[in-house]
Amino acid sequence: MNNQLYVTMEIKKRTVLDAIQKNEGNIDFYNLEETTGMEAIELFSIVEALAKENRILMRLNHLDEDTYIYKSTGDMLYERFMDLLFVYRGKRRSVAFYASRLCITPKYLCSIVKKASGKTPTEWINETTIREIEYRLCHTQSSIKEIVYALEFPNLSIFGKFFKAHKGVSPKAYRMTHCNV
Repeated sequence: MNNQLYVTMEIKKRTVLDAIQKNEGNIDFYNLEETTGMEAIELFSIVEALAKENRILMRLNHLDEDTYIYKSTGDMLYERFMDLLFVYRGKRRSVAFYASRLCITPKYLCSIVKKASGKTPTEWINETTIREIEYRLCHTQSSIKEIVYALEFPNLSIFGKFFKAHKGVSPKAYRMTHCNV
């Protein structure tokens, strides 16, 4: 029975993700409710689960109609950098790539990200990549080679060295000790 609930939940998650993708990643809750045909309470739990798994990025609008917010250019660029990190989820690991997407220099990106968060873009990129690898190791049936290919690492050796440098164990050992696969 427990396995059946898991499968049902995964199907509902896929339904929500498909609806979001169909709307090019920009959909409000009411449209998501209408598109999926789910009740609000059920949809809240699905969205919560997807957010906890870092599978969706949500923006909460808590401002009144007549309220305006000011953000510095640096803060806006930092937010856009974080959005790009979420979109690429470990597939792009170069500061220069993100800087070019934001139409700024890598040096400027480093300074605004460090100022806004206390971390460098490289630290954020590595953390995001590691989270994505951990997710794929524990929540998918993908082989390690498939994960290497999906995340666009040049080869298995570089992938293994990257993961071990950050987690202290090989991807295979991590999967065996930390995941219920």
